[in-house]
Formats: sequence, C-alpha cells, structure tokens
Amino acid sequence: MSLLKNIFSDSDISLNGKLALVTGASSGIGLATAAWLAREGVNLILLARRKERLELLKNEILIQFPHIQVNIIVADICDKIIISILEKYNALNVDILINNAGLASGKDPVTDIKEEDIVSMIETNVTSLVRVTSAISKKMVTNGSGHIINLGSIAGHYTYEGGSVYCASKFAVRAFTESLRQELHDKNVRVSLISPGMVKTDFSLVRFKGNEKLADSIYEGVDCLTATDIARLIIKTLKEPSHVNWNEVVILPTVQCPVSYKVKRTS
Repeated sequence: MSLLKNIFSDSDISLNGKLALVTGASSGIGLATAAWLAREGVNLILLARRKERLELLKNEILIQFPHIQVNIIVADICDKIIISILEKYNALNVDILINNAGLASGKDPVTDIKEEDIVSMIETNVTSLVRVTSAISKKMVTNGSGHIINLGSIAGHYTYEGGSVYCASKFAVRAFTESLRQELHDKNVRVSLISPGMVKTDFSLVRFKGNEKLADSIYEGVDCLTATDIARLIIKTLKEPSHVNWNEVVILPTVQCPVSYKVKRTS
C-alpha cells in the first residue's frame, strides 16, 4: 500500500467551453480576467461602458484565441434596467459570474463628502452587484451548477481615513458574499470572494477623477500587485475540484501590511 497514492493527482476542473460574464471588463482586473478566461477556452460576455475599449479587447482576444466566442455589452452596470439588458443578450444563463465592476470616488472626509460620490460608490459597488447576482444565481440554482466570484478588497476588512463610503461598500460586499455562500452551499453553486490589497490599475485614476499625478503618487515606490496577479488567482479559484470552495482569498503585495495605526500626539 502506497502512502502517496493519489497525493499528486491532478483534479483541476476544465473551464473549456464554459460561459462567463465579466463586469467592468474594459480595463484592469476585469480585462486581465477576460484574457485569462479566454486562454482557458471560456466563452465570454464582457460588460462595460466603454464601447471602443470592449471592441478592441474582443478583437485582440479573438486573434489570439479564435476558438472561443466573445460578445460585448455596452452598458452602465448601475442602469436600473440592467437585468433586462442582460436578458436581451442572453447573459443571465452563464456558468461563471465575475462581479468585478467597482470604484472609489474621491477621498474626502465624512464632513466634506460629496453626495454624488456616495451614490456612485454604493450604486456601483453594492446595489448593482446584488441586483445582477440575484438574477444570475437564480439561473445557476435552476441549472444545478455555477460559480460566482465577487471582487472585494482589503478595505472590506480594514478601514482608512478618506475611505469611509468605499470601505463601507466593500464591507457590504463581503457580508453579502458570506450570506450568499450560506444560501447556496447545498445548491452546487460555488461562491468566492477575492479581496486584493494595492493593485496598480486605473483605480486611483478614477478615484482622483483623472488627476494622473495624484494617482501615480499612490503607487510610487511600492511593488504593487498587478491585474494579472488577480486574474491568475481567479483562474485558480475557478479550477479547484468541484468539492472545493475558496470562500475568500485576501491577497496583498509582500510589502503591504493590512493595518496601519495612527495616534494623535499631544505637544
């Protein structure tokens, strides 16, 4: 009898031929994830607001991976009729949902926070995610299979100054994902949360509303994660054997600690 029998067996799931919806697919983590899914043979539905970027991404993916199908949906995830839009494109009946669309808007303290920033973050990061997940998870339960991956953040574990609403939105995503996992644990639908630390994407450029100098300063001198790092992790999560579910993965750059403590010192 061998003690090592089956220890090294490869039980990864094949993703070839599956269908995935990726939100926020025109840049950053969404774009990288779409590319990595395509490499695995996954057919794609890519949703974002920027038509030109989506069309360019579609063309580049098909040149490199001509055996898959790629459809694009040019829409705002916050549109209240987003479910009808998804239905129109037959985008609710998917095997994989990557809830990537999200943003931070501004970094004002609570005393000065702008109404439009509050609405933008809550609508994009929470309300839209819940709305889309509700519709698609219903289909997955009916089909008896599926995998939902929500993009959280280290900001869903630890707060920081100037991040009150963004942190609140990511705490909400984490809570929603945990509840959804409990509801679907016996439905053969896997639910996972990926919570990155500092990732160098357009995130800060969006947060600071196009101020490149300020956005670049956030990452200056820091060996950050990349969108590719997160996409690679998402693929690993999806390919785990069917009896394995990664509830949450918190991934940080080696140089980043999750919490910083500050005190006000008296003179």
